[in-house]
Amino acid sequence: MSLKHGFRRLVLLCGVGLLLVGCALANPPDTRPFDDKADANAVLEAALTRSRQSGKPVLITFGANWCKDSRALASHYEDPELAAYLREHFEPIYIDVGMYHRNLDIVERVGNPIDEGIPAIAVMNGDGQLLFSTADGELASSLLHTLGWTRDFMHDVVERHVDIER
Repeated sequence: MSLKHGFRRLVLLCGVGLLLVGCALANPPDTRPFDDKADANAVLEAALTRSRQSGKPVLITFGANWCKDSRALASHYEDPELAAYLREHFEPIYIDVGMYHRNLDIVERVGNPIDEGIPAIAVMNGDGQLLFSTADGELASSLLHTLGWTRDFMHDVVERHVDIER
C-alpha cells in the first residue's frame, strides 16, 4: 500500500469515527422537563416557600426542551443516585427559557446565568438570596459531560455553596 493510499484510508476512518461520535452525541435521552406553559414565577415562589420550611435551598435549572444539552443534564438528574442526592440537598425546579425569551425576569433575578448558554443553574436560599450560579457556562456543554462529571459538579456545588449556609 502506498503512503498516499494509506493516508486517504486514515482520513476516511477518522471521518467515519467522528461521524459516529457526532451521531451518538446528537441523540440525547428524550427527557423534556421544561414546561413552556408553567407559571414560572409561581413555581419559583412555591419552591422558595418549601425552602423556608425545609431549610434546603432551591436549585433552579434553566433550559429548554429544544436544547440537547438541557435534556442531557435533565437525564443525568434522573439517575437514581443523583436524583436522591439532589432531593436531599435542594428543592429542585426547572424553568423554561424557550429561545432565550421566556422567564427572563427570573433569569435576571439570579444574575443572568444563561448568558453563556443553557442549561444553567442557580441556587437560592429561602429568602431569595443567590448562593451560586453557573455564570461562566459550566453546564452549557452538558451533552459532552458524563454522569460522573455531573455528579461531581453537583457535589462540589453543595460542598462549596450550600453546606456553608447551613
